[in-house]
Amino acid sequence: MKTLFTFFVFFLFQFYISEAQTKLNTELIRLQSSHSSSKPINILVLVKPNTEILFVGITDYQIHYKISNIYAVSTSLENIKKLSEQKNVLRIEYTEHHLTLMDDTSDVRNRINAVKSGLSPLTQAYDGTNIIIGIIDSGTDFSHPDFRDISGNSRIKYLWDMTKPIAANTPTAFGYGQEWTNTEIDLGLCTHDDTPHFGHGTASSGIAAGNGLAIHKYAGVSPKADLIVVALDFTRVGFTIADAVQYIVAKATVLNKPFVINASVGEYYGSHDGTDLEAKIIDGMVTGSGKCLIASAGNAGSVPFHVGYNINSIDTNFTWIKSTSSAINLSEYADTLQIKNVKYTIGVNNLGLTNLGNIGFKSYNYSLGTLKRDTIFNGVNRIGIVECVSSINTFGVYELNISIKPDSLNYLWRIEHNGIGRIDSWNFDYVTTGLPSIGIYPKINKYKIADTTQSIVSSFQCSDEVITVANYVNRNHYIDINGNVQTTTETPGEIAASSSVGPTRNNKIKPDIAATGATLLASAAMGLIPSLISAAPYVIAQGGYHITAGGTSASSPVVAGLAALYLQKNPTATNQQIKQAIINCAYVDVFVNLPIPNFRWGFGKLDGFKAMTCDLVTTNISLLDNDGSLKLFPNPVEKKANILFESNELKTIRILNSSGQTILLEKIQSNTYLLNSENLTPGVYLIISEEKEHINKLKFLIL
Repeated sequence: MKTLFTFFVFFLFQFYISEAQTKLNTELIRLQSSHSSSKPINILVLVKPNTEILFVGITDYQIHYKISNIYAVSTSLENIKKLSEQKNVLRIEYTEHHLTLMDDTSDVRNRINAVKSGLSPLTQAYDGTNIIIGIIDSGTDFSHPDFRDISGNSRIKYLWDMTKPIAANTPTAFGYGQEWTNTEIDLGLCTHDDTPHFGHGTASSGIAAGNGLAIHKYAGVSPKADLIVVALDFTRVGFTIADAVQYIVAKATVLNKPFVINASVGEYYGSHDGTDLEAKIIDGMVTGSGKCLIASAGNAGSVPFHVGYNINSIDTNFTWIKSTSSAINLSEYADTLQIKNVKYTIGVNNLGLTNLGNIGFKSYNYSLGTLKRDTIFNGVNRIGIVECVSSINTFGVYELNISIKPDSLNYLWRIEHNGIGRIDSWNFDYVTTGLPSIGIYPKINKYKIADTTQSIVSSFQCSDEVITVANYVNRNHYIDINGNVQTTTETPGEIAASSSVGPTRNNKIKPDIAATGATLLASAAMGLIPSLISAAPYVIAQGGYHITAGGTSASSPVVAGLAALYLQKNPTATNQQIKQAIINCAYVDVFVNLPIPNFRWGFGKLDGFKAMTCDLVTTNISLLDNDGSLKLFPNPVEKKANILFESNELKTIRILNSSGQTILLEKIQSNTYLLNSENLTPGVYLIISEEKEHINKLKFLIL
């Protein structure tokens, strides 16, 4: 009986430890397995609603902030173990990933000039007065004239440089970096410098909010908005984006002004579905009235780094990965129900394609909540060590993290799957070129090659609460500082080849909108100008204060500037109302792939004037008997629009004019219908969709 009791206690202990361990994400489990340091690290902790973390018996911790039921905390690994044992703690996450930068005629293409001039039905001109634009980037050159008002005072109300050492002006809530107010900037006390990152943040700030005072040209979208700038430390691990958002939220609250945040930064790894804790805590910060977050979609639209496929029980599919570094790291993601019947193994081939072995097929829960280590031998020769650890977050998303430590760099490592389900992964080391023919390697017909889909920057950019922006070509020529015309081979209006494409891993539409990004002229970091004039004068625009900018880094602040104008008109608008105005009132032209929305353009091109006015002309247009399965974009309609249905089932669609006359009656078996309104008179119309016994109605306006 004593033996049975001992076993029972041991079983309960093992179960308890396992339950606590599965609350951790894979990076935290791996960190715990390899470190015993007492040095504090930054984590996010999700607790049950209406409960709090108990810090009884826990010392050396700091709560940086709490949003809803997610805490941002710094503490030791030992304390993290204690926190994970609390019943109300649901999830703890840590990250070692580093962020990267997402690297004029713009107002015309984005249809913003009419907003700045107050064209009817607008009742005034808009310029961003009394609105805050937060910039999360490499920083901003506060000395540039475009960021000073007519009196020479800085328009940057606060600037936090995360890279600076701890000092008297370190923000106490975060415990790192240094901050300055606009008064301190004007007194010459600020030591921030944006030149190490080639003025990336300066350009973003200029596109969103530069006032053009330097040469009375190249003003941004919201030239009278105030700025709050966060200069990121790109070498710092942890949740620096969440810290930056919280900093801007707190300072805008002190100023008592609505705010828009632009983030032209991100990283390409992660689950690409917005379910990680950093995305969720940011959601809590930007959801509600008088606030909005705009983000770059990314610049990996032509890079094959996504592997995603449905696994079937007949075949064993595989992908090779090879790296020139001493270790290979990758993660795979799936919904829990997609992975439960899938098995995986890690195998290896030499460069002659000979199979040298594998770790054996493992079930999805082989390394759940714990790090497992396997060694591959070929005869007596060790080939390498494979470490696996997996976790499931509170939203049912499974992550398998694999670390391979090869004994030689001359191997092709195989990631193989069989069973029934689906996986998605993102890695820049997947082998996509030089693949053998089927005659040389017959198994190559089971190879799953990396593709260029689902290349949106991960985390918060995949959230429904964030407006994610694609990039299309603004111009193909400009005049440089020496008066020479510089040209590119791009076609204005076309989507930029580098602009990242969707969908998210859970098949949601991203990006949301496209704006001009390729070849914009934006404020330059002043310290760079002399060397650029000497070495590369062709990148400096006439006047000597502005530089060519490009990518979704440039298109995102265009939308952020427009969102600031929208908040000037509607100070209590929510992030969702701003998003709906932007996507519902987008425009399409000959360059936009139809139907919309789609995974390259989102809902089309930004139409600033329509976004500001469509709520005025559609006040009386409301949904009738519509459960959301019938949609129309854009609404109002100028020439063409897409009617979207939830299914491909056979249905009858009928369109009635304001007199009740049927002007179209058609049966279709599709989930989209292209409506051509060029021959219809302006006015209110009604769509009726009948599918089996289900009827939906939707009013729309033709301009």
